[in-house]
Amino acid sequence: MNLKISGVQVFWIILSMNLGMTLVMTITPSLEAAKQDAWLSILAAGCIALVIALLVTAVARIFPGQNLIDFAPSVLGTWPGKLVIVIYLVQWYTITPIVLRQFSDLVSVMLLPETPEEFVILLMVLLIAYASYSGGIEGIARCSEFLGPIILIMVVLVLLANINNINLKHILPFYADSGYKNIIKGALAPASYLGHSVEYLMFASFLSQPRKGRAYTILAVLVANLIVLLTTIMIIAVLGVNLSPNMWYPFFEMAQKISLFGFIDNFDAVPVVIWISSVFVKLAVYFFLLSYGTAQFLKIRSWRIMTWFIAPVMFVFALIPQNVIEATTNYLQRYWVPFALPVNMLGLPFLLLVIGKLKKGSGASAAKNGNG
Repeated sequence: MNLKISGVQVFWIILSMNLGMTLVMTITPSLEAAKQDAWLSILAAGCIALVIALLVTAVARIFPGQNLIDFAPSVLGTWPGKLVIVIYLVQWYTITPIVLRQFSDLVSVMLLPETPEEFVILLMVLLIAYASYSGGIEGIARCSEFLGPIILIMVVLVLLANINNINLKHILPFYADSGYKNIIKGALAPASYLGHSVEYLMFASFLSQPRKGRAYTILAVLVANLIVLLTTIMIIAVLGVNLSPNMWYPFFEMAQKISLFGFIDNFDAVPVVIWISSVFVKLAVYFFLLSYGTAQFLKIRSWRIMTWFIAPVMFVFALIPQNVIEATTNYLQRYWVPFALPVNMLGLPFLLLVIGKLKKGSGASAAKNGNG
Protein backbone atom coordinates (compact mmCIF):
# COMPACT_ATOMS: atom_id res chain seq x y z
CA MET A 1 0.00 0.00 0.00
CA ASN A 2 1.50 3.34 -1.10
CA LEU A 3 0.91 5.65 1.88
CA LYS A 4 0.84 9.34 0.95
CA ILE A 5 -0.32 12.42 2.83
CA SER A 6 -0.71 16.06 1.81
CA GLY A 7 0.73 19.22 3.34
CA VAL A 8 -2.72 20.23 4.62
CA GLN A 9 -3.01 16.89 6.39
CA VAL A 10 0.40 17.44 7.99
CA PHE A 11 -0.91 20.77 9.28
CA TRP A 12 -3.94 19.14 10.91
CA ILE A 13 -1.92 16.21 12.31
CA ILE A 14 0.58 18.48 14.08
CA LEU A 15 -2.07 20.99 15.19
CA SER A 16 -4.27 18.22 16.62
CA MET A 17 -1.34 16.57 18.41
CA ASN A 18 -0.16 19.86 19.88
CA LEU A 19 -3.39 21.56 20.86
CA GLY A 20 -5.49 19.28 23.08
CA MET A 21 -2.69 17.81 25.17
CA THR A 22 -0.95 21.16 25.70
CA LEU A 23 -4.16 22.87 26.80
CA VAL A 24 -5.00 20.19 29.34
CA MET A 25 -1.62 18.97 30.61
CA THR A 26 0.88 21.84 30.58
CA ILE A 27 -0.85 25.09 31.51
CA THR A 28 -0.86 24.17 35.23
CA PRO A 29 2.97 23.79 35.41
CA SER A 30 3.29 27.18 33.70
CA LEU A 31 0.88 28.77 36.18
CA GLU A 32 2.73 27.21 39.12
CA ALA A 33 6.06 28.62 37.94
CA ALA A 34 5.17 32.02 36.49
CA LYS A 35 1.75 32.84 38.02
CA GLN A 36 0.11 35.71 36.12
CA ASP A 37 3.08 35.79 33.72
CA ALA A 38 2.36 32.24 32.55
CA TRP A 39 1.36 33.69 29.18
CA LEU A 40 4.98 34.85 28.78
CA SER A 41 6.04 31.26 29.46
CA ILE A 42 3.72 30.09 26.68
CA LEU A 43 5.21 32.72 24.37
CA ALA A 44 8.71 31.44 25.17
CA ALA A 45 7.51 27.85 24.69
CA GLY A 46 6.19 28.79 21.25
CA CYS A 47 9.60 30.18 20.29
CA ILE A 48 11.25 26.90 21.34
CA ALA A 49 8.62 24.90 19.42
CA LEU A 50 9.24 27.05 16.35
CA VAL A 51 12.99 26.32 16.55
CA ILE A 52 12.18 22.59 16.73
CA ALA A 53 9.95 22.87 13.66
CA LEU A 54 12.63 24.75 11.72
CA LEU A 55 15.27 22.16 12.65
CA VAL A 56 13.29 19.02 11.78
CA THR A 57 11.93 20.42 8.52
CA ALA A 58 15.44 21.50 7.51
CA VAL A 59 16.73 17.98 8.19
CA ALA A 60 13.88 16.44 6.18
CA ARG A 61 14.64 18.71 3.20
CA ILE A 62 18.19 17.37 3.03
CA PHE A 63 16.86 13.81 2.69
CA PRO A 64 13.66 13.97 0.59
CA GLY A 65 11.70 10.74 0.47
CA GLN A 66 13.55 9.32 3.50
CA ASN A 67 12.65 9.08 7.16
CA LEU A 68 14.73 9.07 10.33
CA ILE A 69 15.46 5.35 10.15
CA ASP A 70 16.69 5.72 6.57
CA PHE A 71 19.04 8.65 6.97
CA ALA A 72 20.31 8.49 10.60
CA PRO A 73 22.82 5.65 9.92
CA SER A 74 24.05 7.26 6.71
CA VAL A 75 24.60 10.62 8.43
CA LEU A 76 26.06 9.49 11.75
CA GLY A 77 27.45 6.07 10.89
CA THR A 78 25.86 2.68 11.42
CA TRP A 79 26.06 2.26 15.19
CA PRO A 80 25.65 5.91 16.25
CA GLY A 81 22.75 6.15 13.79
CA LYS A 82 21.11 3.06 15.26
CA LEU A 83 21.57 4.50 18.76
CA VAL A 84 19.74 7.67 17.68
CA ILE A 85 16.91 5.57 16.24
CA VAL A 86 16.63 3.65 19.52
CA ILE A 87 16.49 6.93 21.47
CA TYR A 88 13.49 8.05 19.40
CA LEU A 89 11.82 4.65 19.64
CA VAL A 90 12.21 4.81 23.44
CA GLN A 91 10.48 8.20 23.34
CA TRP A 92 7.50 6.80 21.42
CA TYR A 93 7.35 3.56 23.40
CA THR A 94 7.21 5.47 26.70
CA ILE A 95 4.98 8.42 25.78
CA THR A 96 2.24 6.24 24.23
CA PRO A 97 1.29 4.35 27.44
CA ILE A 98 1.63 7.56 29.46
CA VAL A 99 -0.87 9.35 27.19
CA LEU A 100 -3.13 6.29 27.37
CA ARG A 101 -3.07 6.44 31.16
CA GLN A 102 -3.65 10.21 31.19
CA PHE A 103 -6.61 9.66 28.88
CA SER A 104 -8.12 6.94 31.08
CA ASP A 105 -7.62 8.97 34.27
CA LEU A 106 -9.38 12.00 32.84
CA VAL A 107 -12.23 9.92 31.36
CA SER A 108 -12.70 8.25 34.76
CA VAL A 109 -12.88 11.61 36.51
CA MET A 110 -15.01 13.50 33.98
CA LEU A 111 -17.22 10.90 32.33
CA LEU A 112 -17.13 7.32 33.62
CA PRO A 113 -16.17 7.23 37.32
CA GLU A 114 -17.58 3.71 37.81
CA THR A 115 -15.89 2.17 34.77
CA PRO A 116 -12.61 0.29 35.38
CA GLU A 117 -9.63 2.07 33.81
CA GLU A 118 -8.55 -1.16 32.14
CA PHE A 119 -11.63 -1.12 29.91
CA VAL A 120 -11.13 2.53 28.95
CA ILE A 121 -7.48 1.88 28.03
CA LEU A 122 -8.35 -1.31 26.15
CA LEU A 123 -11.00 0.47 24.09
CA MET A 124 -8.57 3.22 23.03
CA VAL A 125 -5.79 0.69 22.26
CA LEU A 126 -8.15 -1.27 20.00
CA LEU A 127 -9.27 1.95 18.30
CA ILE A 128 -5.78 3.26 17.52
CA ALA A 129 -4.55 -0.22 16.53
CA TYR A 130 -7.44 -0.52 14.07
CA ALA A 131 -6.84 2.98 12.67
CA SER A 132 -3.14 2.26 12.21
CA TYR A 133 -3.57 -1.23 10.79
CA SER A 134 -6.38 -0.45 8.36
CA GLY A 135 -5.48 3.04 7.16
CA GLY A 136 -1.87 3.63 8.09
CA ILE A 137 -0.66 7.23 8.18
CA GLU A 138 -2.99 8.06 5.28
CA GLY A 139 -6.10 7.02 7.21
CA ILE A 140 -4.90 8.80 10.35
CA ALA A 141 -4.23 11.93 8.30
CA ARG A 142 -7.79 11.85 6.97
CA CYS A 143 -9.12 11.53 10.52
CA SER A 144 -7.04 14.53 11.62
CA GLU A 145 -8.33 16.49 8.64
CA PHE A 146 -11.86 15.88 9.95
CA LEU A 147 -11.21 16.17 13.70
CA GLY A 148 -8.70 19.05 13.55
CA PRO A 149 -11.21 21.76 12.55
CA ILE A 150 -13.65 20.47 15.20
CA ILE A 151 -10.94 20.76 17.88
CA LEU A 152 -10.03 24.28 16.73
CA ILE A 153 -13.64 25.50 16.54
CA MET A 154 -14.49 24.13 19.99
CA VAL A 155 -11.44 25.76 21.62
CA VAL A 156 -12.38 29.10 20.05
CA LEU A 157 -15.98 28.58 21.21
CA VAL A 158 -14.86 28.12 24.83
CA LEU A 159 -12.71 31.25 24.62
CA LEU A 160 -15.45 33.40 23.10
CA ALA A 161 -18.04 32.16 25.59
CA ASN A 162 -15.81 33.27 28.50
CA ILE A 163 -15.36 36.87 27.37
CA ASN A 164 -17.94 38.15 29.86
CA ASN A 165 -16.03 36.42 32.72
CA ILE A 166 -12.75 38.27 32.08
CA ASN A 167 -11.16 40.32 34.85
CA LEU A 168 -8.03 41.97 33.43
CA LYS A 169 -6.75 42.86 36.92
CA HIS A 170 -5.81 39.18 37.33
CA ILE A 171 -3.05 39.60 34.73
CA LEU A 172 -1.27 42.30 36.78
CA PRO A 173 1.38 42.92 38.00
CA PHE A 174 3.40 42.29 34.87
CA TYR A 175 6.75 40.46 35.34
CA ALA A 176 7.39 41.88 38.84
CA ASP A 177 6.39 38.75 40.81
CA SER A 178 8.02 36.14 38.56
CA GLY A 179 11.24 37.13 36.77
CA TYR A 180 12.83 35.51 33.76
CA LYS A 181 13.93 32.33 35.60
CA ASN A 182 10.39 31.37 36.56
CA ILE A 183 9.10 32.33 33.13
CA ILE A 184 11.65 30.04 31.46
CA LYS A 185 10.88 27.29 33.98
CA GLY A 186 7.19 27.62 33.15
CA ALA A 187 7.96 27.41 29.42
CA LEU A 188 9.61 23.99 29.50
CA ALA A 189 6.53 21.78 29.91
CA PRO A 190 4.42 23.45 27.18
CA ALA A 191 7.47 23.63 24.88
CA SER A 192 7.91 19.87 25.20
CA TYR A 193 4.26 19.31 24.22
CA LEU A 194 4.28 21.93 21.44
CA GLY A 195 7.43 20.28 20.08
CA HIS A 196 5.61 17.36 18.48
CA SER A 197 6.72 18.55 15.07
CA VAL A 198 9.73 16.33 15.80
CA GLU A 199 7.60 13.44 14.49
CA TYR A 200 7.94 15.12 11.09
CA LEU A 201 11.32 13.35 10.87
CA MET A 202 9.34 10.14 10.35
CA PHE A 203 6.27 11.04 8.33
CA ALA A 204 7.93 13.60 6.01
CA SER A 205 8.79 10.64 3.76
CA PHE A 206 5.06 10.05 3.19
CA LEU A 207 4.40 13.53 1.81
CA SER A 208 3.09 13.57 -1.76
CA GLN A 209 4.73 17.01 -2.20
CA PRO A 210 7.70 17.07 0.21
CA ARG A 211 8.70 20.70 -0.40
CA LYS A 212 5.34 21.98 0.88
CA GLY A 213 5.62 20.16 4.19
CA ARG A 214 7.84 22.75 5.87
CA ALA A 215 5.40 25.66 5.48
CA TYR A 216 2.45 23.64 6.78
CA THR A 217 4.47 22.31 9.74
CA ILE A 218 5.60 25.78 10.80
CA LEU A 219 2.08 27.15 10.34
CA ALA A 220 0.65 24.37 12.55
CA VAL A 221 3.13 25.18 15.32
CA LEU A 222 2.35 28.91 15.10
CA VAL A 223 -1.43 28.40 15.18
CA ALA A 224 -1.19 25.93 18.08
CA ASN A 225 0.97 28.33 20.07
CA LEU A 226 -1.37 31.24 19.38
CA ILE A 227 -4.40 29.28 20.61
CA VAL A 228 -2.57 28.04 23.74
CA LEU A 229 -1.36 31.60 24.40
CA LEU A 230 -4.88 33.04 24.16
CA THR A 231 -6.24 30.22 26.32
CA THR A 232 -3.62 30.83 29.02
CA ILE A 233 -4.43 34.54 29.09
CA MET A 234 -8.13 33.69 29.38
CA ILE A 235 -7.52 31.21 32.22
CA ILE A 236 -5.56 33.82 34.17
CA ALA A 237 -8.14 36.53 33.47
CA VAL A 238 -11.13 34.30 34.34
CA LEU A 239 -9.86 32.11 37.19
CA GLY A 240 -7.01 34.21 38.59
CA VAL A 241 -3.67 32.88 39.84
CA ASN A 242 -4.68 32.02 43.39
CA LEU A 243 -6.79 29.02 42.38
CA SER A 244 -5.75 28.00 38.85
CA PRO A 245 -2.20 26.76 39.72
CA ASN A 246 -3.80 24.28 42.14
CA MET A 247 -6.12 22.84 39.50
CA TRP A 248 -5.22 19.72 37.50
CA TYR A 249 -7.20 20.88 34.47
CA PRO A 250 -7.84 24.67 34.52
CA PHE A 251 -9.10 24.61 30.92
CA PHE A 252 -11.97 22.37 32.03
CA GLU A 253 -12.64 24.58 35.04
CA MET A 254 -12.82 27.64 32.79
CA ALA A 255 -15.39 25.89 30.58
CA GLN A 256 -17.54 25.26 33.65
CA LYS A 257 -17.68 29.02 34.28
CA ILE A 258 -19.56 29.61 31.02
CA SER A 259 -23.10 30.91 31.34
CA LEU A 260 -24.74 32.71 28.43
CA PHE A 261 -28.03 34.62 28.58
CA GLY A 262 -28.80 33.05 31.94
CA PHE A 263 -29.77 29.65 30.57
CA ILE A 264 -26.97 28.39 28.27
CA ASP A 265 -24.40 26.67 30.47
CA ASN A 266 -22.91 23.23 31.19
CA PHE A 267 -20.18 23.49 28.53
CA ASP A 268 -18.26 20.67 30.26
CA ALA A 269 -18.66 18.34 27.28
CA VAL A 270 -16.85 20.72 24.90
CA PRO A 271 -13.36 20.35 26.45
CA VAL A 272 -13.91 16.59 26.71
CA VAL A 273 -14.54 16.39 22.95
CA ILE A 274 -11.42 18.48 22.33
CA TRP A 275 -9.37 16.25 24.61
CA ILE A 276 -10.57 12.90 23.26
CA SER A 277 -10.19 13.97 19.60
CA SER A 278 -6.68 15.29 20.17
CA VAL A 279 -5.63 12.22 22.17
CA PHE A 280 -6.95 9.88 19.48
CA VAL A 281 -4.94 11.59 16.73
CA LYS A 282 -1.84 11.73 18.90
CA LEU A 283 -2.01 8.09 19.96
CA ALA A 284 -2.83 6.87 16.45
CA VAL A 285 0.21 8.73 15.05
CA TYR A 286 2.44 7.33 17.78
CA PHE A 287 1.11 3.82 17.27
CA PHE A 288 1.73 3.98 13.52
CA LEU A 289 5.25 5.36 14.01
CA LEU A 290 6.01 2.58 16.48
CA SER A 291 4.68 -0.13 14.18
CA TYR A 292 6.26 1.23 11.01
CA GLY A 293 9.51 2.36 12.63
CA THR A 294 10.09 -0.84 14.62
CA ALA A 295 9.42 -2.99 11.56
CA GLN A 296 11.79 -0.91 9.44
CA PHE A 297 14.46 -0.93 12.15
CA LEU A 298 14.22 -4.71 12.60
CA LYS A 299 13.92 -5.21 8.82
CA ILE A 300 10.48 -6.83 9.02
CA ARG A 301 8.80 -6.68 5.62
CA SER A 302 5.23 -6.01 6.79
CA TRP A 303 4.91 -3.26 9.37
CA ARG A 304 1.30 -4.26 10.04
CA ILE A 305 2.52 -7.43 11.76
CA MET A 306 4.01 -5.25 14.48
CA THR A 307 0.59 -3.88 15.46
CA TRP A 308 -0.32 -7.30 16.90
CA PHE A 309 2.71 -7.18 19.21
CA ILE A 310 2.77 -3.49 20.10
CA ALA A 311 -0.93 -3.22 21.06
CA PRO A 312 -0.73 -5.60 24.08
CA VAL A 313 2.61 -4.09 25.13
CA MET A 314 1.08 -0.59 25.19
CA PHE A 315 -1.90 -1.88 27.16
CA VAL A 316 0.30 -3.47 29.83
CA PHE A 317 2.64 -0.47 30.04
CA ALA A 318 -0.33 1.89 30.51
CA LEU A 319 -1.33 -0.03 33.65
CA ILE A 320 2.06 0.38 35.34
CA PRO A 321 1.59 3.92 36.77
CA GLN A 322 -0.26 3.69 40.08
CA ASN A 323 -1.92 7.11 39.92
CA VAL A 324 -2.19 10.35 37.96
CA ILE A 325 0.93 11.80 39.64
CA GLU A 326 3.10 8.93 38.39
CA ALA A 327 1.49 9.04 34.94
CA THR A 328 1.77 12.78 34.47
CA THR A 329 3.99 14.71 36.88
CA ASN A 330 6.81 12.20 37.39
CA TYR A 331 7.14 11.35 33.71
CA LEU A 332 7.06 15.02 32.74
CA GLN A 333 9.67 16.05 35.30
CA ARG A 334 11.98 13.04 35.11
CA TYR A 335 12.08 12.26 31.39
CA TRP A 336 9.99 14.37 29.03
CA VAL A 337 11.24 17.84 30.01
CA PRO A 338 14.86 17.10 31.10
CA PHE A 339 15.66 14.57 28.35
CA ALA A 340 13.16 14.41 25.47
CA LEU A 341 12.99 18.20 25.00
CA PRO A 342 16.72 19.07 24.93
CA VAL A 343 17.96 15.82 23.35
CA ASN A 344 15.24 14.39 21.07
CA MET A 345 13.61 17.63 20.02
CA LEU A 346 16.55 20.05 19.88
CA GLY A 347 19.95 18.38 20.19
CA LEU A 348 19.66 15.42 17.83
CA PRO A 349 17.83 17.32 15.03
CA PHE A 350 20.53 20.01 15.23
CA LEU A 351 23.26 17.35 15.07
CA LEU A 352 21.60 15.65 12.09
CA LEU A 353 21.22 19.00 10.34
CA VAL A 354 24.83 20.09 10.79
CA ILE A 355 26.42 16.74 9.86
CA GLY A 356 23.90 16.18 7.06
CA LYS A 357 24.71 19.56 5.49
CA LEU A 358 28.45 18.98 5.86
CA LYS A 359 28.24 15.54 4.23
CA LYS A 360 25.99 16.80 1.49
CA GLY A 361 28.34 19.71 0.86
CA SER A 362 31.45 17.50 0.79
CA GLY A 363 29.67 15.02 -1.47
CA ALA A 364 28.68 17.76 -3.90
CA SER A 365 32.27 19.10 -3.90
CA ALA A 366 33.68 15.63 -4.53
CA ALA A 367 31.26 15.10 -7.43
CA LYS A 368 32.17 18.49 -8.91
CA ASN A 369 35.90 17.76 -8.65
CA GLY A 370 35.35 14.32 -10.18
CA ASN A 371 33.51 15.81 -13.15
CA GLY A 372 36.20 18.42 -13.47
